Amino acid sequence: MTTAFLALMWGSISAFSLPLGAVVGLWAKPLRRMTSALMAFGGGALLFALTIELFAHSLHISHQGDDVWIILATMMGAALGGILFEFLNQILSDRGGYLRKVSLLNRRIHLLKRRHAQEMIAALSQVKLLTVLPPDEFVHVIPSLKRERHSSGSVIFRQGDLGRKLYFIVSGKVQVIRESESIPHLLAELGSGDVVGEIALLSDEPRFATAKAVTDIEVYSLHRSDFEVLLKRFPELQESIRKILQARIKYMETRHDISTEDARLWREKALMNLKHLSIPVMEEDRLHHSTEQKGDTAALSIWLGIALDGIPESLVIGMLTVDAVSSGASISLAFIAGVFLANFPEAMSSAVSMNRQGIGKLKIIWMWISLCIMTGLGALIGALIFPGDPQGTMAYLIAGIEGIAAGAMLTMIADTMLPEAFEQGGGAIAGLSTLAGFLAALSVKVFGLH
Repeated sequence: MTTAFLALMWGSISAFSLPLGAVVGLWAKPLRRMTSALMAFGGGALLFALTIELFAHSLHISHQGDDVWIILATMMGAALGGILFEFLNQILSDRGGYLRKVSLLNRRIHLLKRRHAQEMIAALSQVKLLTVLPPDEFVHVIPSLKRERHSSGSVIFRQGDLGRKLYFIVSGKVQVIRESESIPHLLAELGSGDVVGEIALLSDEPRFATAKAVTDIEVYSLHRSDFEVLLKRFPELQESIRKILQARIKYMETRHDISTEDARLWREKALMNLKHLSIPVMEEDRLHHSTEQKGDTAALSIWLGIALDGIPESLVIGMLTVDAVSSGASISLAFIAGVFLANFPEAMSSAVSMNRQGIGKLKIIWMWISLCIMTGLGALIGALIFPGDPQGTMAYLIAGIEGIAAGAMLTMIADTMLPEAFEQGGGAIAGLSTLAGFLAALSVKVFGLH
């Protein structure tokens, strides 16, 4: 049996768990805790396999560290592999590849929410009513604020409506008009930094006047219940609202100007406190972002993202096969078992996540089958292009390539597998299952199954 065929066989066996895991995930629909345990178990097994088969292998061929250049080549390769994986993973994520895992989807949503919160703070820093709140307290109001846009001429609320929201004007102009049987009265023309709609909220009476957009406007709305909580919590906010009410009742135009310097200082403090704010990711957020990314581009990015996870391990299997044959031994089943165990729950979890995003089951299965085939071919290519007993400069090159593969795989485990396990089942399950996977791979190695 040729070395290349052996590599193809081992690569295919290690990746057979990909379509198998996808089938189990789509039809059995395992519990999240079970998925978490299997994902962490596979990650632990793969961590052991990487440690022994790649990094320990570099120590061995360097004669236990006598040839320091072998070690340096491996370390530099690992650093490059990790950076390369993150770079490519980010490119694919920007095109919808993050849909392949719940943890990546949550991370994406959290990033977008934080960016939105930063934009919100910058916009609301001109609203004097809000800047009376301490910046460290204001950031907790952010999840309750909703951005709205109204076109010129549209009505924000009408006189007589029930007051459910308060509006903070970020840009544009709004006219507050008191309707009457004769001639409507213009009570105020409000702009950026002003607040409108507070009278009905405080008086629990119907809207006193109509608010109409004079230009295209952008506002942030706050629901009555959230507004009442703020009033109870902050006496200074009550005082500001009282002053506004006095001005409204007297039919006087009220403007709340705030100096540029004060706005800048408040914005900076609020942004600093935003870093410590935990922004929740809800199920409706996942559904919204998943719907936005549907289509062939997202499906291709998902496929490429999964392929990115598998390419390094396939090349390593090819190199290990060549090394085993050249030394007269058989390939270590510890690494094959580690890859197999890591692939199964990863495919199971990703397939379920992809199906929730609207991708059909048959398409998902074919995606995983194609990746299984690609992994086998990658191992075959690795066996064909890498020599069995490298010497001189070639030995350093091979050590560097092994390091690149190992670094990419380690980064993948830390960046996608273990976070996914934690996301699905929590810290205790993920931690203990990772340990169990590591010990299982160690048992395979110790008891001579290689």
